[in-house]
Amino acid sequence: MQPFLYRVAQTFLNEYGDGIRSFSFVFPNRRAGLFFQRYLSALTDKPLFSPEILTINECFTSVSHFQTADRLSNLFRLYRIFQQQGKTDETFDTFVFWGEMLLSDFDEVDKYRVDARQLFTNVTELRELDRLFNVFSENQIEAIRSFWSNFVPVPEGKTQENFMATWKILYPVYEQFHAELIAEGLATDGMICREVTDRLVRREDPEEWEGKQFVFVGFNALNPCEKELLLQLQKRDMADFYWDYESPELRETENPASLFFANNIHVFPSKLKVPQEYIPFDQKEITLTAVPSTVGQTRRVYEILDQLYPTGTADESWTKTAVVLPDEGLLMPLLHAIPQQIEKINVTMGYPLQVTPVAGFMEHLFELQRRKRDFQGGARFYYQNILSVLHHQYISGWFAADVQRISQDIIRNNKIYIDGAELRCNSLFNLLFAPCQQPSELPDYLLAILKSLQTFIHNHDGENSDNRLTSDIIYAYYSAINRMAGIFADQPERINMGFETLVRLVKQLTAGITIPFIGEPLNGLQLMGVLETRGIDFENLIITSFNEGIFPSKNPSNSFIPYNLRRAFGLPTYEHLDAILSYNFYRIISRAKKVFFIYDSRTEGIQTGEVSRFYQQLKYHYGLEIPQINVDYDIAPNNKNDIEVQKTPEIMQKLQQYLIPGDDARALSASSINTYLDCPLRFYLTEVEKTADPDEV
Repeated sequence: MQPFLYRVAQTFLNEYGDGIRSFSFVFPNRRAGLFFQRYLSALTDKPLFSPEILTINECFTSVSHFQTADRLSNLFRLYRIFQQQGKTDETFDTFVFWGEMLLSDFDEVDKYRVDARQLFTNVTELRELDRLFNVFSENQIEAIRSFWSNFVPVPEGKTQENFMATWKILYPVYEQFHAELIAEGLATDGMICREVTDRLVRREDPEEWEGKQFVFVGFNALNPCEKELLLQLQKRDMADFYWDYESPELRETENPASLFFANNIHVFPSKLKVPQEYIPFDQKEITLTAVPSTVGQTRRVYEILDQLYPTGTADESWTKTAVVLPDEGLLMPLLHAIPQQIEKINVTMGYPLQVTPVAGFMEHLFELQRRKRDFQGGARFYYQNILSVLHHQYISGWFAADVQRISQDIIRNNKIYIDGAELRCNSLFNLLFAPCQQPSELPDYLLAILKSLQTFIHNHDGENSDNRLTSDIIYAYYSAINRMAGIFADQPERINMGFETLVRLVKQLTAGITIPFIGEPLNGLQLMGVLETRGIDFENLIITSFNEGIFPSKNPSNSFIPYNLRRAFGLPTYEHLDAILSYNFYRIISRAKKVFFIYDSRTEGIQTGEVSRFYQQLKYHYGLEIPQINVDYDIAPNNKNDIEVQKTPEIMQKLQQYLIPGDDARALSASSINTYLDCPLRFYLTEVEKTADPDEV
């Protein structure tokens, strides 16, 4: 069984030979392009110039007249424009949540080539439909009419009044937002896609594409900009298309995975014939494992990998297996659950910055500043937050003496709020316990601390491998905060925001940052997110977190545009998302010989323990008998270990002090007698040996 990309590469080599270097191959993601290059290398026994490998986004950005605008800068710009157009004094704190929604909506409006004036028009009189929307079908007009006829006649609700007031100014906001970006040579991703597409429609051919031949491989759901790009290149005889719909499940009309199949195959046919290969369900080995634990799933992954690759297995076969993580929070425990004999792994997702010790340390600093109190002598910090900062691994390991002295002083003197001046005993502590009087001071506060930590690491065995990793993590966080500080400084006027909003922006800015692993991306076991699997095939497939709500995800993106209007204007809805997720699932299992599903079977809190709907489809729609393994943990209490104190001569001598008169005599109080009656061992420890409970505030 040869992978789809392998057969495409083989077909082009057989047809064009060395001439393949003149093509530009376009893939849904960069990893598919890397695998394609690998297959080309394996198929030829002589040196060969590689063809150009692109992603669809690179196709647009490579010929755009604009630079991609920073999203955080766009948020501030949108806030200023909204204030101007709405003549409102709404604070940035209340704007930031749905400002993010508007940015996403505006981006979709551009990518889906929607007429923003028509979309954001307030159709208060339904007869305006005939005048404004004469280019739409009856179904589209009916969807628009359905929304406004049900919404407008009930204006007394506060929510609807706010919606209408905002909706009226959205088109002016959209227009001014675009005009300002264009004037500065900037654009959002959606604007770049729309600009390039519109130029092609106007027959303005980019010079950079002169003489090029594009080959689009492995796509499925195309937004209107992408579809128009393919159409325009097709008209110019500059494009060829290869679709991975070989499995019958991807063509079946009852399966959502086939939603885009018929149109894509009909509108964009392939010039060359690629041999089709897939493995029918009855020839696959599929198992389902229920594990009552999130992290416990990684133990099952270990067992599967240990069976697939016993000690001595050739390392070339590792690449044929992928562990797919719909819940990327399992990455770190999974890295500790790889059998020792698998020496090489490739992690496509990188090391998430938000799960590093630096992110935890920043969280402690946020709480330290959030809970500080201003007293007459200056700012004071809450003792629990101080101890959290001091006991973090970065601080307790490098400043042990200062940490111990301060901690003991807080406990011994029962201090609740401590003056920052008492804590500043070295250069780093001077920075840590400096109060941020205004939220705007937070970025500089964090930058100074991160810079000081970085300097300390370099001065103390910075070549140590653990310290090098810590240094890289700190640098990544520093770069993100420094970028935010630069964006704040570039604002034409100061934007006031609360501490919580600023912390949220910091977390949002760092949430998507990953620290890439260095290594050979096509060598070893593949640990992947769901989107990284697009276009790539594996013989062995292990899918963790195979739960409903995780795979497929149940978290739709927030939008200001109601469902009926989204459907009428061709914007993506949940049906669209469901079709994409279904395609990704059925495509990736179509050529796998062994498929292992693992899900968390716990039912507690909001955790339902429900297996993915894809399993139910395989079982009931396709009639598959899938063996199920239930992993149980035998949890038993340890054998009781009785603590006994033998009455040795030394112990008896201590007890005699209760019976003899004199200076060394001890008396039995009522409370000590009660302690003895309740627990003789406790009496011995507290009264005889004078063992005290640990001191605390």
